[in-house]
Amino acid sequence: MESKKNIPFEREKILDFFVKNKSLRFSEMEQLSGLRSNLLAYHLEQMLTEELIEKRGDFYVLTLKMEKMLPFFAHLRGKEVGALSVVLVAIRDGEKICLLKREKRPYQSYWGLIGGKLKNGESIEETAIREAKEETGLDCEFVAINSVVHERLKEKSIFKHTFVLFLVTANVIAGKIRSSEEGSVQWFDIHMLEKDKIIPSDYFMISHLLDKKSDLVQVVIEEEEEKLVHFTQF
Repeated sequence: MESKKNIPFEREKILDFFVKNKSLRFSEMEQLSGLRSNLLAYHLEQMLTEELIEKRGDFYVLTLKMEKMLPFFAHLRGKEVGALSVVLVAIRDGEKICLLKREKRPYQSYWGLIGGKLKNGESIEETAIREAKEETGLDCEFVAINSVVHERLKEKSIFKHTFVLFLVTANVIAGKIRSSEEGSVQWFDIHMLEKDKIIPSDYFMISHLLDKKSDLVQVVIEEEEEKLVHFTQF
């Protein structure tokens, strides 16, 4: 989806209406928005073209793509910024661990665990295996979820970033390490790490949490026409 700065205010306003309404007629949006009918029609046409909404008879509804974004609407409007869910993978090969020297902010130039954003629809295990392959070229076997860590990055009394980190372990089953656009990768002896060159939270996790196994529960809820019809626990 486009970033907030690229979405005209009028369209942000229209998207907001669908937070409380599954479907809306043109006349209802005209009343809610206060926009002239010709201006509203223009924005709706653009939103149809961009596949933000679709038409079903006399009603407009969000596309499935936008339904997926519904929980993040407040963030996109700039009203709040939530924590980012990240899966960190401790890739092990005996007593060695694979670390990445970050090319990007935050934590640029520090070594840290392999990892990335938990994507919509992915399990924690799937994210771990995908990120390991993308960032190192290694095919890995998922071992366990070790811990969940709430991390906040602060500067001058302001919290700049907040992360919910899922720490997992994985073993190498094939491949040779290679660097990626995320940074260079290298094997390290897990007992001889240089603390001041590693992201502090990553060093802590490697030193204290890799021998633990979390009882984290993962669930899937299925919905049909706004009704919750099935619940699965993993």
